[in-house]
Amino acid sequence: MTRLERILILGAGPVGLGAALELARFGVPSLVVEKRETTSWHPKTRNINTRTMEIARGWGEAVYRRLRSIDTPEGWKSPIRFLTSATGEEYGLIETKGFEGPGADISPALPIMSSQELLEEILLDAARATGLIEFRFRHEATRLVQGGHPADSSVTLEVLDLANRRVEQINGSALVAADGAGSLIRSELGLDMEGPRGLSHVVNCYFRAEIEPLIADRKSVLMFVSNPRAQGVLQPLDGAGRWLCQIGVRPEDWSLEAFTKDRAREWVRAAVGVEDLEVDVVSLGLWKMNATVADQLVVGRVVMCGDAAHQFPPTGGLGVNTGLQGMHNVMWKLALCVKALAGWPLLGTYQDERRRLSQQIAAQSLTNSANVAKVHAAARSGRDSGLDPAEVASASRRYGNHLGVEFGAVYVSSAVIADGSEPPDVEDSYSDYTQSATPGARAPHVWIGRPEAQFSTLDLFGPGFTLLAARGGEAWMEQAAAAERVLGLRVYRYRMGSPGLQSNPRFEDLYRMGEAGAVLVRPDGHIGWRTAFPPTADGEVEAALRKIVSRPA
Repeated sequence: MTRLERILILGAGPVGLGAALELARFGVPSLVVEKRETTSWHPKTRNINTRTMEIARGWGEAVYRRLRSIDTPEGWKSPIRFLTSATGEEYGLIETKGFEGPGADISPALPIMSSQELLEEILLDAARATGLIEFRFRHEATRLVQGGHPADSSVTLEVLDLANRRVEQINGSALVAADGAGSLIRSELGLDMEGPRGLSHVVNCYFRAEIEPLIADRKSVLMFVSNPRAQGVLQPLDGAGRWLCQIGVRPEDWSLEAFTKDRAREWVRAAVGVEDLEVDVVSLGLWKMNATVADQLVVGRVVMCGDAAHQFPPTGGLGVNTGLQGMHNVMWKLALCVKALAGWPLLGTYQDERRRLSQQIAAQSLTNSANVAKVHAAARSGRDSGLDPAEVASASRRYGNHLGVEFGAVYVSSAVIADGSEPPDVEDSYSDYTQSATPGARAPHVWIGRPEAQFSTLDLFGPGFTLLAARGGEAWMEQAAAAERVLGLRVYRYRMGSPGLQSNPRFEDLYRMGEAGAVLVRPDGHIGWRTAFPPTADGEVEAALRKIVSRPA
């Protein structure tokens, strides 16, 4: 590929690194620009949920296994405790299994509770191993020269080499803006963030201290503490001395000059309840609680991803997960457009499929955050404080339990061909999820093969489309092969009942394609098209693919 066919990625956080890995799966090179010297060494986020880990499986067995190896030891994912201090009185508790994942009936993957700097290091290693990704650390983007208008056919980004102060312009076919909450690109494009912002000012403190022996068997995923000298949250990172805490401060104290490491150290001692505790404050960070979504996610040849596109309250740890899942939605589209295998209108379906969902997540996270604060206040007071029992139950149920948000998105756009079916009704779309193969939904995970050698339907999906045909669906297999030849799109093809693909009643019940039908799964694992009948004409799979990728006949 030429330089104009490579894709520029601004930001080497989890979303930027994930974008580079996804593009590499499709053979598309990228250039990652990052102003830091290397990836992050501050933990920031902890929760990498099950759906994100499904995406990580696509980056290779080694990546998935390395991520699993940094998971928090057993016992540190539940419950949530409310205490005067870590060693003091416990006045409330929420049992939550949400951080442990939905189980093998829903997914072959497992979530992890770890820390962002370890995640980034693993993704960086994987990215370098592809041979398709160039990194420019200590380079700061200063101006978007070209690429933000519908008529633009390429992107030009001005960057400053922080080592020698030299300014240059770099070119690419498109730009992935994963440059964080203070996104330069969002500002350059004049995009607005819709929704409430500045709801609270928080100091994020990464520290080392031997707290684990002090709390004995009172392990937990979150420790909400409240006493006259410390109110906030203690979060274990590894069960072996590495901790993170979130400290709410007044706006006038929201700076590293005002809130120093000494202040953080004293806060930790008060939060733990041990005045002479040895505390090594490794680093401090600042963030504001926002519940905002950019008014546009695609502008010209620029795609907004991660915190540059949306920012959520921390309840449930949805920020980085939603960022990675949104990135996963759009990278296959961008790859096919750059390779001239799809029409550029396909890129606009990212906006159609993810923006409204992001708005819903922002609103739900805000409500959940408020409800948890109420539960904390009620627990601290030792009485119900007139709190609506339904609010307590909702907060308890939803904290960490967000299967609907993880798996339940059903996309509606020109990249999905509806078949008139509707996804199953659930009581709470935030926390509840029922698998289905309704077009637009995540393709269901089902164990297939012999009982002693089972594997997941998700293992069949790769960097292309996947056609799953029923036992009598040989004609769909032939059509898929013909469509691949004509369109140049990779189409993996599998017929249930063929060697190693012994199906079962659960597969047939969930996929609902009858005796001779088929489903077409998009590269992001969502159903693009489905039929329960054999073909009635030639070229039906080709026609479906053309519609999905915006390629007219």
